[in-house]
Amino acid sequence: MQIEKIDHIHVYVRDLRAAIARFEDLLGVTFGDIMVEGLEDLGVIGAFAPPGIDMSQPTSPQSPVAKVIERHGEGLVGGVSFKVPDIDAGVAELQSKGLQLLNRIQIGGLKEAWFHPGNAHGLLIELCEYNEANALEAVSRRDSGTSEPSE
Repeated sequence: MQIEKIDHIHVYVRDLRAAIARFEDLLGVTFGDIMVEGLEDLGVIGAFAPPGIDMSQPTSPQSPVAKVIERHGEGLVGGVSFKVPDIDAGVAELQSKGLQLLNRIQIGGLKEAWFHPGNAHGLLIELCEYNEANALEAVSRRDSGTSEPSE
């Protein structure tokens, strides 16, 4: 599998709007609009900021993100996303190496797949694929937003 780059990190927070304001002030980054569409099945809302911050807030206590925050607190507990040129090939390769696929989604031009951290020393590995300059631009392309069930 070819990895083009580490694309973004996942930060889980209890209050997305407060976290956005804090990170924009601390780091001088600008987050895109809060995303709801395409994330309903995951039980989160989220926002991206270049150069690669993806923040998620749970929308219910039953969401996987809420459970992670309950166990570990807020912060860099979500995982790391690796940009690949062919997400289907990447998914097949990681599954062949024993990683459990948790879920796949597509929002706009951004395709993502998440793998269980249990077989990766506690790291949730995410693969992403897009053709735009960055994940925020890919998400903004709303012509093809769909969710795919996990396998």
